[in-house]
Amino acid sequence: MDGKYLYGFVQTPNAMRLDIAGMDQKMLNTIPYRDIAAVVSDAVPIIWSDLPRETVFSYLTTHQAAIEAVMERYEIIPAKFGTYLPNKNLVHLVLKTEYHPIRSILAEMANRIEMDVVVLWRDLANLFNKIAGMPEVDDIKRQMAEEKPNQYHNLRIQAGKKVKAFLDSMNAACANEVMDALTPVSLARQPHEVKDDEMILNCAFLVETHRLDAFEKQIDALDNRHHNQLTFRMIGPLPPYSFRTLEIERLDANDIENARTLFSLGKTATELEIRARYREMAKTLHPDRFPEDPAAQNRFELFNKAYEILKAYCRGDACSFEPADIQNWIAVRPMKYTAGTR
Repeated sequence: MDGKYLYGFVQTPNAMRLDIAGMDQKMLNTIPYRDIAAVVSDAVPIIWSDLPRETVFSYLTTHQAAIEAVMERYEIIPAKFGTYLPNKNLVHLVLKTEYHPIRSILAEMANRIEMDVVVLWRDLANLFNKIAGMPEVDDIKRQMAEEKPNQYHNLRIQAGKKVKAFLDSMNAACANEVMDALTPVSLARQPHEVKDDEMILNCAFLVETHRLDAFEKQIDALDNRHHNQLTFRMIGPLPPYSFRTLEIERLDANDIENARTLFSLGKTATELEIRARYREMAKTLHPDRFPEDPAAQNRFELFNKAYEILKAYCRGDACSFEPADIQNWIAVRPMKYTAGTR
């Protein structure tokens, strides 16, 4: 079995077998390059889309548990869940090709941890009762009792919207108070999905280890201030999942070659040359020049897609389109999160 499942990257020059079980109970080990190493376990490829949701969740739990066990010994930059590399040589290629970005991110995240904070209403039913008793809502309820049945439905919708608006306003005020309290003791934040009406805030914070006590004291102060209304849940310390989880990117060799051919590039090209060729070709391929051709829009979209492939492939002053270089192309990039994703 030569395939490797990737958990993340640590700063160590040593090849080690770690006493930590990972996917399918395979033991973790490190594959080093210079002063960094990939944390991996032996693996076979998994088609995640074929698995039941519960099985995928179980694997995710194992993935995170293994990373957090490594964190007890080393600062680790997590890899994206499900990252499989078909052989050890490819792991070495990742480390060698992407040494400087990985090393830079390890240095950037040194002595920094993630703390996840969830804030919930302690008694949502009681809160809804209070909102229902507010004058603006109470007025609509009185109208509902007096109006004819054909008006009842519209008034009920108005009442629901008014209750929702009050709840949203209260949620925003509470969330802002928490953010204002925790921002001075953290470096960054990443909001995540608020799953239901009970949840006010679900947010990850990047915290320097020496400020963890101050962060926890702010949570305690908030909890004491709102003990009768709110519940605070704090999870961590964690690796920086929400801030620097890395994903391995590989491009299809045929897609790269097709894009090169479309742009009429030679066996080497610079970023400036590719951008200039894009501007030149965009003028001649733009659909506005072919109002009677229904295929023009599709051609232009394929052209733009090829440009995106070339931009991703060409890094630095120049890039090579020799077959061996295309085949060995690999990149490590931080995952991009938007509010509400994880």
